[in-house]
Amino acid sequence: MEPGGTRRGADHNVMREVNRSLVLAVVKEGGRISRASIARATTLAKPTVSAIVDELIAEGLVREVGTGTTAVSGGRPPILLEFNASSHLVAGVHIGARRTTVAVGDATGAEVRRVRLDTPRGDPTATLKRIADQVRETAEVDGARLSAVGVVLPGLTDFHRGVCLLAPNLGWRDVAVGATLGDALGIPVYVHNAGQAAAVAENVEGVGDNAGELALLYAGTGLSAGVLSGGRVFHGAGGTAGEIGHCRVPGGTEPCNCGNAGCLETVASGPAMVRAVRRAIAAGRPSLLAGRRDLDASHVAAAARDGDTVAAAAIDEVGQYLGLAASWVVNAYNPAMLVLGGGLAAMGDLLLPPLREAFDASVLGPALRGVELRVSTLGDDAETRGAVLLALQHSETYYRVVFR
Repeated sequence: MEPGGTRRGADHNVMREVNRSLVLAVVKEGGRISRASIARATTLAKPTVSAIVDELIAEGLVREVGTGTTAVSGGRPPILLEFNASSHLVAGVHIGARRTTVAVGDATGAEVRRVRLDTPRGDPTATLKRIADQVRETAEVDGARLSAVGVVLPGLTDFHRGVCLLAPNLGWRDVAVGATLGDALGIPVYVHNAGQAAAVAENVEGVGDNAGELALLYAGTGLSAGVLSGGRVFHGAGGTAGEIGHCRVPGGTEPCNCGNAGCLETVASGPAMVRAVRRAIAAGRPSLLAGRRDLDASHVAAAARDGDTVAAAAIDEVGQYLGLAASWVVNAYNPAMLVLGGGLAAMGDLLLPPLREAFDASVLGPALRGVELRVSTLGDDAETRGAVLLALQHSETYYRVVFR
């Protein structure tokens, strides 16, 4: 082979796949559309468009749906095309500490079926095989082909290897989620953490309104950030970008689930809020929450709304730390929008005032002027919808060629 031949061949294949993706995107977005209209929209040559369309028809991704109107100048009426949403399916799996949700969507991401089950306990490999069985059963929709699965976990994930590095609430460490599910299902499996999935869902279907450059502060039992650039998840070299909850806070001593002490999530999370309440009660401060053993962040929020000063102070403290976290994310990634998501977003009305106060005091001036601060609108559906949408994104040719 002559020098450079491999590179030219690779470049040609990349261009071919990108052109194919452009054509498919126009058909998806254009409703019923002719080959000539596709050529105009993509600026590709008509023979190139025709060859790509023929290929897409053969694969079942596009279908012919009749003829359009003849132009004033006469000639044969154009054959119209449309995207075949039932050509394949994608599945999203949100594995939670207590419940697992499996959602199946068509080739546009629209859900066609969803089931929930108790998260299987015990050996992670056995758990994943049971989940694979549920995915297979849920995806049995009129014989449609399942093309990709997105899996979302409550912990640290290495996207590139498909590995759950650490999920304390599941008791998982270094679990090969992608390989185990992929072998069981025989299709690609893509693994993300909850913050990344929620960010994608909020950007596409929630408060983000397709902002593209968006970061989501995922605050609940833990703390992380899902960061999007150009609408795609920013993974980092090891797949763990956005794990802001495990940045150390100077002077912090509280043990963290990651094995270190003084991590940001030990002072900016639901458990941190509960610990603050318990400390105040132990110090003798009166509270509606005194004596309650099953205390969680939702109880703290309810008490604060009933005028409990201990609960209000705990929320204010966590809100201040979340504002600091938000400033770090905005200073580092400069998003156009920062969304508060995760379990604590349900008390956004209580958290936002202290969060915004600390955020405004800590963020860089130019970044502050360019960012909107909002609260999730998808609530606890964000992770599951994000899993479906991520499976869809990763199954797209353009993503595979350009972003991987």
